[in-house]
Amino acid sequence: MPNLHEIIAQIQRELYCPVCGKNYEIGEIRLRGLFDHTLIVQTMCDSGHVTLFMTTIKNVTREKHPLKTDDILDLQKSLENFNGDFQTIWKP
Repeated sequence: MPNLHEIIAQIQRELYCPVCGKNYEIGEIRLRGLFDHTLIVQTMCDSGHVTLFMTTIKNVTREKHPLKTDDILDLQKSLENFNGDFQTIWKP
């Protein structure tokens, strides 16, 4: 599995703000969570556009497991119950 510095560097190289097209600086990339090789990342470009995304960290030694219907249903339930207040859930 790549280390976090490699992941952040790759994000900086390959991603851009979907609103204005600007590339991200290192300080504009925030790692918000990691669970089961899925990384949650928040970015904010220097124009103030905020983006949240999830990406899977490839683990070449781990056996692949296909996504199941229950996984999608669990995600849907979580999103239905989420009130949109990221500041509260990410308070230090």
